[in-house]
Amino acid sequence: MEKFEKYPSQQKVVKKLLELGLRIDTNNKIYCKDVEINISSLAKSLNTDRRVITSTIKNILKDEELKKIFMNIYPSGPVLTNISNVLGLGVIEIEGLGQKAGILYKIAKILAEENISIRQAYASDPEIDPIPHITIITDKQLEGDLIQLLLKIDGVSKVSLY
Repeated sequence: MEKFEKYPSQQKVVKKLLELGLRIDTNNKIYCKDVEINISSLAKSLNTDRRVITSTIKNILKDEELKKIFMNIYPSGPVLTNISNVLGLGVIEIEGLGQKAGILYKIAKILAEENISIRQAYASDPEIDPIPHITIITDKQLEGDLIQLLLKIDGVSKVSLY
């Protein structure tokens, strides 16, 4: 982000590319895996001009480090959060993770002790998200008493079950 400090509108573009796992190719186009993303649509979603997107792409491709990063990003696949109820799955959202080591291990240990299997887990990047959190999709709906167990983990400030 520091490479775009002078360009706040381009910082927004960079954050969105990272958030969505969109990659840039040497042809100055943006892709989600092999599907080309319309630059005007991306600009509209960011409430900016398409020239800001184009300038961001050019700046990324001029910088060797950024070029290596953005030419190799791929989306992680379908996230089950919004369809968990339909599938009979549980969702745990945990906030306040910060940079503490071992939190994911402690969460997984508690779930294993409760005989709860993890189907998916994804965490926000503290560099991008001001409130670091991890979302865990479990193999079954969850009980409220699990919240108290998870809140005992050092570094966890909030636990929500869905």
